[in-house]
Amino acid sequence: MKLAVETLSETFAAVAAILWFMSARVRLRKPGLARRGLETGLDDPRLLLRLVYEQSQWSAWAAIAAGLAAIFAICDGLIR
Repeated sequence: MKLAVETLSETFAAVAAILWFMSARVRLRKPGLARRGLETGLDDPRLLLRLVYEQSQWSAWAAIAAGLAAIFAICDGLIR
């Protein structure tokens, strides 16, 4: 049981790291779009809002995975 909980904890920690990398990749992949969204001002903020939405979606999943990793790490510590 302890080994299973420890494995789940480490797996979710790795998944969280990958998802945070994907979140950063959205920003790095389209730097021109963010710049154009900022340069156009209030007339056309759709590009910038889309980037923020995509990045926050990945970040939300990463936070969920990190939370699950923390829960399994706590359970691993409590199991004898």
